[in-house]
Amino acid sequence: MKPVHSFVVTAKLPEKIAKLKELAYNYWWCWNSDARELFQRIDRQIWKDVHHNPVMLINRLKQDQLKALAEQDDFVRYLDSVYVEFQNYISGKKWFHKQENYRKGKIAYFSPEYGINESFPNYSGGLGVLAGDHLKSASDLGLPLVGVGLLYQQGYFRQHLTQNGWQNELYNYNDFYSLPLELMKHDNNEPIIIDVDLPNGKAFAQIWCLDAGNVTLFMLDTNIELNGIEEYREITNQLYGGTRDTRIQQEVLLGIGGMRALAAIGINPEVIHINEGHAAFALLERTSMFMKKYGMDFHTAKQITKGSSVFTTHTPVPAGNEAFHLDRMGSYMKKYAESLGLSWEDFLGIGQMQGYNPNESFSMTVLGLRMTSFHNGVSQLHGAVSREMWHQIWKCFPTEEVPIRGITNGIHTLTWIAREFEELYDRYLPFSWRSETDNQAIWDQVDNIPGEEIWREKQRRRVRLVLFAREYLKTKQRAFLLPNQRNRINEFLNPDALTIGFARRFATYKRAALLFRDMKRLSAILKDPEQPVQIILAGKAHPHDTAGKEVIQSIIQKIRDYKLEKHVVFLEDYDMVIARLLVKGADVWLNNPIRPMEASGTSGMKAALNGTLNLSILDGWWDEAYNGKNGFAIGDREERENNEETSMMESDIIYNLLENTIKPVFYDRSLSRVPEKWAGLMKNAIKTIAGRFSTHRMVKDYATHFYIPALDRFQKLTENEASNAIQLKEWKEKLRFGWKDVEVIDTAMTEQTKQTFVGKEMLVTATISLGNLEPKDVIVQIYHGGVNHQGDLVNTNISYLKLIRSENNFHLYEGTFSCDETGMQGYTIRILPEHGLMEDPAELYLCHWA
Repeated sequence: MKPVHSFVVTAKLPEKIAKLKELAYNYWWCWNSDARELFQRIDRQIWKDVHHNPVMLINRLKQDQLKALAEQDDFVRYLDSVYVEFQNYISGKKWFHKQENYRKGKIAYFSPEYGINESFPNYSGGLGVLAGDHLKSASDLGLPLVGVGLLYQQGYFRQHLTQNGWQNELYNYNDFYSLPLELMKHDNNEPIIIDVDLPNGKAFAQIWCLDAGNVTLFMLDTNIELNGIEEYREITNQLYGGTRDTRIQQEVLLGIGGMRALAAIGINPEVIHINEGHAAFALLERTSMFMKKYGMDFHTAKQITKGSSVFTTHTPVPAGNEAFHLDRMGSYMKKYAESLGLSWEDFLGIGQMQGYNPNESFSMTVLGLRMTSFHNGVSQLHGAVSREMWHQIWKCFPTEEVPIRGITNGIHTLTWIAREFEELYDRYLPFSWRSETDNQAIWDQVDNIPGEEIWREKQRRRVRLVLFAREYLKTKQRAFLLPNQRNRINEFLNPDALTIGFARRFATYKRAALLFRDMKRLSAILKDPEQPVQIILAGKAHPHDTAGKEVIQSIIQKIRDYKLEKHVVFLEDYDMVIARLLVKGADVWLNNPIRPMEASGTSGMKAALNGTLNLSILDGWWDEAYNGKNGFAIGDREERENNEETSMMESDIIYNLLENTIKPVFYDRSLSRVPEKWAGLMKNAIKTIAGRFSTHRMVKDYATHFYIPALDRFQKLTENEASNAIQLKEWKEKLRFGWKDVEVIDTAMTEQTKQTFVGKEMLVTATISLGNLEPKDVIVQIYHGGVNHQGDLVNTNISYLKLIRSENNFHLYEGTFSCDETGMQGYTIRILPEHGLMEDPAELYLCHWA
């Protein structure tokens, strides 16, 4: 039976505690320990039951309970103090406002998922948690940033394991009215509605917003009556759920609908940041908006979009780079291409490696790369992998010059710090560690922390983890246990044993089963009575990833076959609660993917912040973080095939490290019962990782290298009714048409002698022809370095040539270079396009070599 009218009822707070609602509706509380404690004080059991949702907590209280709370003077005083702290945070001047090159303007950050807190289940894993941490640091640093995403009615699936270890998926409906969300409305109180065109008609969406400090996240929701087609109501039903049609519908809604939602709200961002290819259609819609605003064609408007947009790619795994078959693209995007004034072939070519190819799928990553000037991978190694992976787009450039840089991920420190370690740092570090989380000079003072204190806090966290795991098995996971295990839960895990944590998505390349290859050897390591070891695992396989589900099941079966249930525990339904407890309580954090398939990873950063040592393949962020004294490396930096031989070798390395290094150091106790060497490793990990791998450093990198230059480019390209964009487009057309006539006629090294030596300057001349182009349109470079056995230049450097004179259509250039190394050396000459409004010479994909 449906109601004839529905309305929202909320709790009425007494005036003395009315501020509680404002705090509940801003997720600032989730990274402020005083605010978290405020909500816990209301009722710790309800706080736990509502999964740390402050709105639901307040709504669960009866009116007389709220009245009684308002009469507790100590609670009211504490509320007032937290509220003052909140107001100071919101109004305070922050890092971005203090920059000499500060620019006004709005930055819109697009992501398909956001992991802000477990009470808001709008995330599946690392990509979402990173996006949530990005918003938090953007708020802390004062960036003028808003988030754009989708609001999923069921979110990501909840994992339930059967007794035989098979993963089943459950989907729970989220009650948006019991979350810290607000529905965006017009002045007449009607919801703001946007629409996108899909094959069977328009799909409509309403807009919800969520506040995280000073940053607002806007999310689209299609589950509204205005959508008469049930399929369209279900677009925002599940995160990464449904069919391939559901996926492209979500990406149309996120990208095109996301830009329209911002416009409907009254936000016209000067810069947009596309976090992974899922939102790349936003770049097309932004271009369409510039076309209408300035009355220009697509290619002219694209100059503004390209010059002021950022794209981050997150995975070297092909399956993670979204691509759609051309027939599906035709169904969804052909009319949209017409609205942009593009032929279908030209439109498809924007999302293909070498322009239109009828046999190549349309890649959202390629679209993101082609429509932006600022691109990056999420670690230094991933930047290099991405340059190789997408080299064909810039095929006339050396791989190392492909304009995809590495900006290594980070974590939001105050979100992931254990309360015990937070108080420890307060005692021994300058209090500014809380706000200047990327200040290395502060973290260098970790050496001041006594070994016995850091060890004591880690012991406390391990005990909490063990008690949590037992309680979790007993209450949440009871059906998974065998009958003879249910009454022996308190025998599971040892609060004093060396504890290994492993928690991540169960994709096959992450090799969760590597530790379980030799069960006899592992069993001996775990059951050692003098130096026991235990493992706590968690993680989900994608609902369609049968191989990933089989890995989970095989591990659980092996645990039972070898009677290791007391030593190895799998916690189902991995979420941010389990993640926090694991990274804070484990002694060792294991990560063993196939190098270089882990783009970055951030769980190990969270672990290190809390004194947990990484045991990892040198992949992703660990490749640049490991220094030999802050954790343990599995193998070397060589990249090997994912085969049986590699798995056997690397699993042996893990066993050897556990037996010969990790266990002996962990259990080497002094008379004070403190493992001094282990405590030293913990301090080294914190000192070298906590600051360098914080999202404050990461967001500052984005601001310095991308956002501020992009804001400048936007201002230049749009001033005087976008006259510079028109000029840039016309110049690019001239360059493309005239490039075929560019030629290096002659080059000579006039100072070449038999007595060349390291450091000697070599004078080089080059005569070039530019056809109808002018010298101001190009730069001419000496590309020099060593010559290998195949005759190729290696370890190269660049020097610039200056124009000496021009005669008719010929131009003489001259410049010098010196050799830094001995042996066979060489050089060549190249010509690149040059314009003050381009971010990089590679933007036109043109380069002429001698």
